[in-house]
Amino acid sequence: MAALCDTLVPRISPPPAATTEEHVFWSTSASDLAVDRILDSVLPLWAPHVHILVARVLDRLSESFADSPAHQRAEQWLTVLADPSTRPGALVLQSTVLAMFYTVPDDASSNPTWPALGFPGPLLEPPTAVQFPKTLTVAELSESGSTTVSVDAVVVGSGAGGGVVAARLAAAGMRVLVLEKGAYRNEPDLPQLEALSFPNLYLGGGFVWSTDASVGLLAGSTVGGGTTVNSMACLPTPEYVLAEWAEAGMEGASTDEFGPHIESVMARINAVPANTVHNSVNRILNRGLDAAGLNRKTLARNAQDDDARFCGECNAGCLVGCKQSTMKTFLQDASDSGGQLLPNCDVREIKHADGRAVGVHAVVSTPDGDRDVVVEAPIVVVAAGALASPVLLQRSGLGGPSVGRNLHVHPSYFVSGVYDEVVKGWAGQILTSVSHDFEHAEGEHGFVVEAAPMGLGFWTGLTPWHSGEQHKQEQLRLEHVSGVWGFVRDHGSGRVDGDAHGMPVVTWGLDDPVDLAVVRRAHRELARILRASGAKEIFTFLPSDPRWREGEDFDAFLDSLGSLDAADILTLSAHQSGSCPTGLDPETSVVNGRGRLHDCSGVYVADASALPTAPGVNPMVSIEAYARRTAEFIVQEWYSAQRNSVQP
Repeated sequence: MAALCDTLVPRISPPPAATTEEHVFWSTSASDLAVDRILDSVLPLWAPHVHILVARVLDRLSESFADSPAHQRAEQWLTVLADPSTRPGALVLQSTVLAMFYTVPDDASSNPTWPALGFPGPLLEPPTAVQFPKTLTVAELSESGSTTVSVDAVVVGSGAGGGVVAARLAAAGMRVLVLEKGAYRNEPDLPQLEALSFPNLYLGGGFVWSTDASVGLLAGSTVGGGTTVNSMACLPTPEYVLAEWAEAGMEGASTDEFGPHIESVMARINAVPANTVHNSVNRILNRGLDAAGLNRKTLARNAQDDDARFCGECNAGCLVGCKQSTMKTFLQDASDSGGQLLPNCDVREIKHADGRAVGVHAVVSTPDGDRDVVVEAPIVVVAAGALASPVLLQRSGLGGPSVGRNLHVHPSYFVSGVYDEVVKGWAGQILTSVSHDFEHAEGEHGFVVEAAPMGLGFWTGLTPWHSGEQHKQEQLRLEHVSGVWGFVRDHGSGRVDGDAHGMPVVTWGLDDPVDLAVVRRAHRELARILRASGAKEIFTFLPSDPRWREGEDFDAFLDSLGSLDAADILTLSAHQSGSCPTGLDPETSVVNGRGRLHDCSGVYVADASALPTAPGVNPMVSIEAYARRTAEFIVQEWYSAQRNSVQP
C-alpha cells in the first residue's frame, strides 16, 4: 500500500527556485505522513461493494508493482484510471489518498504541506465545556442489561426533519425521545480539521459511494444531522415544486398553506441575508454573473450574526456556536419542553402489530459495550435521512414496494477557475450567492449556480491526477483557484437498499436523457461564468480533465463539455431526497398526504425521503417546513386519539 500511496504523492526533487516551505512540500511523500497506514485502517470500514471495486484495481496492478520504478508505477496507475472497469475503484482510492495527504494533522494539529499552500490550518483552539456546555437533556440508561422506555412519540433522527418534529410534539405536551445514530458533539468536540471531523460527523465516515462509484454522497450523522455540517444556505421551496408535491397528493403543499411553515422555520433559525458576508469565491462568482448578464441573489444564512472569521470549516461543524443548527434551535426547544435525546443509538427495527406502531428496537453504543434499548411508543417518526430512513423501513418490513425507490440526489458538478489574484477559497462564509437563471434548462428541470465549498481535502482529493509532480504543482497554486458548482434538480432517480449491517447501498446512474442534457449544459454555463469573471484557466473534476487556458479556443472547450458521455462524469451529492415518497397509491408511494405510512398506523416519515420530487434548492428549509407541517398532522391525530380514549 505504501508503493501505491507514494505513486500518487511521491517525493520529488524541489525546483531550484523553491522556497523553504516548498522544499518541504516537494520532498514529502504520502508514506512520510503515514497515509499508507491510515488507508490500511480505513479500508475495512468501507462497504462491501466498495471493497469489490478496490480489489479489482489492486488485482489489475502487476505483482511487481511495489518493486517497479516510479515512472512504471505511474504508468500502471494511469492505465487503471483509463479503463472503465477499474476507474471507479481507482478514483475512490486516489481521492482518499490525496485528501488524506493534504489534511492529516501531526501532533501539533498541522501538516507540512500547509505552509507552501498558504493554508492556515485551525484558526482557534477548541473551546472548553465551560464555554459551551452540552444543554440537551440526554436520556439515562439502566445500570446494566437492556433498557425499556415508554414515551408518547419516538423520533428517529435529529436533523432538519427530526429536530423540528421533536420540538413541536414536545410543545404539544407529548413525552418525546429522539434517537440519533451519531454522537452528541458540540463546539469543544470539533477540532476544525477535516481529517478528524469527517469520520465523526458524516455517514460512513465521509463519502458513501454508490454501487459503481458513479456518485459519492455526503450525509450528516451526528446530533443535528446535516444541519450541523451543511453550508447554511437557506432558500424557500420554489412554487413550481410545491405544485408538484400537491399534485402528488401531499396535503398542505399549496403556497398559501406551506408558506407559513417556511416563514416559521426561517424565523426560528434566524435565516436572514443580514448574516451574509461574501468571501472571495462568492465575490468572483458575483463578478462573473454580472459580466455574463445573469441574475443573482444574496442567500439568507441561519447564523447568529454576520461574523465570518471562522466560517471556512463550516462543513466540519461550527466551532463558535454561530450556526443555528437543530442542535441550537429545535432540539433545544424540544429539550426545554421535556423532550430527551439518546445519541449513539442505532435503531434496528420499528416494532408493529396489527397494522399499528408499538415502538422501536435499538442498540446504543456505550463505553462499556453495546446495550439493547426497547422504546415503547404508539407514534414513531422516521427522520433518519433519505439514505437511512428507507433502510430502516425495509428492515422492519414496512413501507410497501416503493420504499427505497425514487431516490433523488441533486447531482452536483464543480468547475474551477485559476486567477492572477489571491483567492484563498477556504476562508470565509461558503455559500452566500445564488443564481436561479438555469433552473428550467430542460422543462421543469435545470440547475442552481452557487459558489463552491472549497475544503482542502475535497479540492485536493478530486483534482485530476496525471502524475505525482503535476498534481503537486497544481496544489501550489490552490490559493489562486476559485470554484463554482451547479447542482441539478434530477429528473431520473435511483434507489436505496440496505446491506447486512444496515448501511445504505445506493444505486444511481446518469442514465436519464433529461439529466444528461442538464449536466452538459451546467458544465458549459459554469465555464462561461468563470471566463466572464476573469479566469485565466478553467478545469473540472471530470476524469477526462478537459481544460481551457487563456488564448485557446473557448468554443472548442465548450463543445467538449457539451458532448460529455455519462460514463466520463463523476457525480457528487450533498442533498438526497425522495426515497420514501408521498403519494396516493401504496404501490408507488410510501406515505400518504399527511406523512403517515400507507401500511402502518402511527408511523410517519418527516424528512427529505418523503418529498415526492427533488426540491431544486438547498433543501434544509424545505425539509424543516415539511417536518413542521407533518408534525401538525401528528399532533392533530394524537389529540383526536386522546379525546377518543377518554370518552365513555
